[in-house]
Amino acid sequence: MRRPTGTHTFGVSRRNYLKLGSATALTVAALGSADADESEEADSDGDANERIVIRNGTVVTVDPELGIQRDADVLVDGGTIERIERSIEAPTADVIDADDAIVLPGFVNSHLHTWQAGVRGVAGDWSFDEYLETMLGEISGHYRPVDAYLGNLFGAVEQLNAGTTTILDWFHIANSPDHTDRAIDGLEDAGIRAVFAHGPPGDDSATWWENSAEPHPDDVRRLHRERFPADDGRLTLAMGIRGPDYSTDEVVAHDIELARELGIPASMHIGSLGPGGVETLDELGLLGDDLNYVHANRLTQAEFERIGASGGSVSITPEVEMQMGMGMPALRETLDGGGVPSVGVDIVSNVSGDLFTQARLALQTQRALDNQPTVERNEQIETVSLPARRALELATIDGARALGLDDEIGSLTPGKRADVTLVRTDDIATSPVHDPVETVVFQTGVANVDTVLVDGEIVKRDGVLYNEPARTQRRRLVESGRRILRESEL
Repeated sequence: MRRPTGTHTFGVSRRNYLKLGSATALTVAALGSADADESEEADSDGDANERIVIRNGTVVTVDPELGIQRDADVLVDGGTIERIERSIEAPTADVIDADDAIVLPGFVNSHLHTWQAGVRGVAGDWSFDEYLETMLGEISGHYRPVDAYLGNLFGAVEQLNAGTTTILDWFHIANSPDHTDRAIDGLEDAGIRAVFAHGPPGDDSATWWENSAEPHPDDVRRLHRERFPADDGRLTLAMGIRGPDYSTDEVVAHDIELARELGIPASMHIGSLGPGGVETLDELGLLGDDLNYVHANRLTQAEFERIGASGGSVSITPEVEMQMGMGMPALRETLDGGGVPSVGVDIVSNVSGDLFTQARLALQTQRALDNQPTVERNEQIETVSLPARRALELATIDGARALGLDDEIGSLTPGKRADVTLVRTDDIATSPVHDPVETVVFQTGVANVDTVLVDGEIVKRDGVLYNEPARTQRRRLVESGRRILRESEL
């Protein structure tokens, strides 16, 4: 994108945001090879959340009242979207030239086991049973607190690089309080917005994942009291519970009641082994709009209707689900049942971390499923069943709804927090743009993500990430992953 005279690299906290590499080649080498210690606290230079104008972009607001605004400016003040209109006068603001860009809400990844960044790419040929046996039955037990920190730091920075500004981090290697605290530290040092879903330990799968009679670890009370006392910053707390597929009815009731006592949402994997889990929750009187259901592939339509009637949400991770044999992604079932659908990456030990791929897969797979009855009659479809904008909504406002954050993020609406992603439209893969929504949904990938803001703070600009902890610790991540796999005898 062209930069007007006088624009400058945004001055942000030196603790978390220093250049990772060149704008033209953000490679592994750009992350640096220094074997530095974990970053220490440093004073902020105080420039975060200054006024910013994103100038002259194609603004896809994902707000039905504001729509798509071409050649528009977005004024950010104190981390909040103040105005979206043409030719905003803000003489002291930092200017981001968006003349050759589509301006979007930051993506919301509603399901990610962020810690697995350290064992990237080991599960590409695994079935679901192999994943349960190997990842949760062996690898997860070899994670040390520092490994949890590095996995969460680099897993979250990867998301920012790909235009995702918010994640639900489903953390199920809470092997000790130190593991949990270091994982939270990793998210903090990444600078991402995250719902930290505190889960069970990962060092004894038989105890925690096989009809478990163990209630959720009580350490979540300490986290609620000490690490998330206000619950109003970039990081908020949730519980990652086993649910009826993996624990007894007594544990299910205990865990959900504990989450409600603390006033936090709960997320659970359900329906990948078979139907009946939501029916059990209903019989126990536990359904509610604070529950998030992950995968849900084999639930009955009646169960999806129960989810919808209770205000629940479903996190769909299509690529992992289709590979591992969980079932087809349950987008249509969620929509027809009235629930809130969303998309997630799930595990980068298996698939790439970008949400463009998952949203596109969810849409196209559902279109194919909807087309199939017509195809089997040897007829031609007349129209596709879901529009392209539905995929964009899955990755933005629907994800925000699933995490209970839609009043704050998920659309570019004045008054919401400034979580913003700019994708280049002068790249060979994205030019020319005739329909900006279709360009984003079908043509755009990580390489086209130019600039990213979280809470009004620039974390990526001109294709360059700003994160000192990640820049100095890539070698430690590599060594961590190798040691974990070696100890796991893989």
